[in-house]
Amino acid sequence: MDPFEVMAEPVRRRIIEVLASGEHTAGEIAAAITAEFRITRTAVSKHLRILRDARFVEVRADERWRWYHFTATGLELLEDAVDELRDRMSGGVGEDPFGGGLRDPLRMPSDVVPRRGPGRPSRRGTRGRQRDGYVASEPDLGLFPTVVLPLFFDEERTVGGTS
Repeated sequence: MDPFEVMAEPVRRRIIEVLASGEHTAGEIAAAITAEFRITRTAVSKHLRILRDARFVEVRADERWRWYHFTATGLELLEDAVDELRDRMSGGVGEDPFGGGLRDPLRMPSDVVPRRGPGRPSRRGTRGRQRDGYVASEPDLGLFPTVVLPLFFDEERTVGGTS
């Protein structure tokens, strides 16, 4: 799981904050989190499992208690993800977020480029209007050719249905 996805949930961020102070039992963590976020102990257990699967926390069993602690691996995963983002930003096009200059000499300054960008004009107020006229049902244009079928009647019956 992506480290940003793991840390996106406020409950998991709070669990990490609690575990950064030291090792705690699952019951202590659940008591603190359920009081603060008003979620069940089962939900806290699921968040702990997600953190454990993502290698942010480790657990050790001591008789009937489970002791959780924050690992340096989780912090390294976050640092690696941030470093990867910085590498992508430094190789991009446009303004340099770190130095303030331009990374691409062919790019125009940001104050010259229009906010909407080049391209289509504004379409304000055209919703629900037809621009090209009503063409789809015009049989004279040949879009939907009409076929005249001959009508067959019984000799004894008339068109009105009386004999």
